[in-house]
Amino acid sequence: MNGGRKAVAIGAFGAAAACAVVYRQALRVTARKSWPPPDDAVTPAAARVASETFRGRRPRDAALDFAWSTAATIAPWAEGANFFPRILADVEAARSSVHILMFGWREGHVGMRMADLLERKLVAGVDVRALVDGMGSRPYREAREMYRRLASAGAEIVVNDMLPFDRDGIFPRSRRLAWPRHEGGRVDHRKLFVVDGELAWIGGAGLEDHFESGGFHDVMVRVTGDVVRQAQAAFLTSFRAHGGELPDDLARYFPEPADPGSTPIALAQVIPGGFVAASHAIAEQIDSARERLDVMNPYLTDRDMVQRILAAAHRGVKVRVVVSEISNNAGATAALRYRYAELRAAGVEVWELPRTVVHAKVIVADDVVSFGTVNLDAWALYRNWEVMMLARSHDAAALMEERLFEPDIARAKRGEPARETRERLEGWLWDKLTFFL
Repeated sequence: MNGGRKAVAIGAFGAAAACAVVYRQALRVTARKSWPPPDDAVTPAAARVASETFRGRRPRDAALDFAWSTAATIAPWAEGANFFPRILADVEAARSSVHILMFGWREGHVGMRMADLLERKLVAGVDVRALVDGMGSRPYREAREMYRRLASAGAEIVVNDMLPFDRDGIFPRSRRLAWPRHEGGRVDHRKLFVVDGELAWIGGAGLEDHFESGGFHDVMVRVTGDVVRQAQAAFLTSFRAHGGELPDDLARYFPEPADPGSTPIALAQVIPGGFVAASHAIAEQIDSARERLDVMNPYLTDRDMVQRILAAAHRGVKVRVVVSEISNNAGATAALRYRYAELRAAGVEVWELPRTVVHAKVIVADDVVSFGTVNLDAWALYRNWEVMMLARSHDAAALMEERLFEPDIARAKRGEPARETRERLEGWLWDKLTFFL
């Protein structure tokens, strides 16, 4: 009997310890003041020096504050059939370097086209570096062959590992480390391409076939101008923090832009450990809306963000929210649908897009537009690595409306509150669990 009680006590202690570790490593939400950018934030002119002097040894050390900058062009493209050919064309034209920060780069048609192209660019003398997420890209499992080929051709690849054991350094020579981990419980959800240090692509799409086929509906944005130097710094500091190796002189990766541009734009990130510049910037953007607020996001479950959207509607802003009719996250869909009645009562229009998973993360608030990888849930806003850009531009906002919101709303249907008791109860339950979604 005593032995049985002892075993139960040991088991209970072990379970409690495991829960504490999981909470601390993966679920805990921390946020420090991260926005607006402080006076000593990294400017485009200082981006090279910030990268050369960065000596962080943990991925979360790459929490750089970036100052407001400028863009010369901001060109959004909806659907993979439109943006993948353009991304590939820019990589094909690369003369110096291709840097890729990617959550999901898999061994399908799209992923292999990019890998084959990069092998050719390596032969031509172009530097290729990539930081990929272990969970999203599977470099040690299903996609191993593709990544080994790239590494053998000369690409330098580092991996963010969510689960034990962590591997630091250049793939596949990376060494395995034990707990405590640097990245444990946190995925790197960013999607960013920087080509020749002259142009960047940012948005929500991975190098995966369902973005090309239309199964996932997303947007990638091509950006040129001074802000690209900051995007380069965001990549290089994260690459180095994951164990990547860089030359001491990074001048070739930070060319002076031919046209720095004049459109005000800021690059903001979420870095685990409490750096939530992107989250705070989005909150400020929503709060600043006075006439229109258009939100497209796959997982709108964070209570604070929902309350901010409701507040905008209550102060007379015309608010439209575009989501999936059926998404790839049933819990998130149910939690948001539970709030439909409250949103409708406030005057918010909820539009459900059929026959695809809405995966774009775009907000237009008057003439301020944000785009990138930030979902409006607890994981993206506080726990994972995320990146976005925020532009003050009438033209960029108009392009987002023309290429994304207006055609999508034209083919969408109004979201209706749940009517069946079972569906309402299910939505209520998921609404109470949004901390975990």
